[in-house]
Amino acid sequence: MQNAQSQGSLMYVLTLSDGRGQGTVTGTYNPAPGETRHDAYGAIRRHALNIYPRLEDATVVFFALEPNAL
Repeated sequence: MQNAQSQGSLMYVLTLSDGRGQGTVTGTYNPAPGETRHDAYGAIRRHALNIYPRLEDATVVFFALEPNAL
């Protein structure tokens, strides 16, 4: 069994649209050891819906999750 290691800081952009409006959130995310991309997406989407609750049933227009390094 492999030891879970920190994945480091990730930068994200998520845009949701429901046809009447849209909302975009950006920021950094630090996943827990062993956390998957799907886990991170769920957490980021929940964060976006806290800001834009009217977009609960919206379509994802754009999602990016990349290492936060140059």
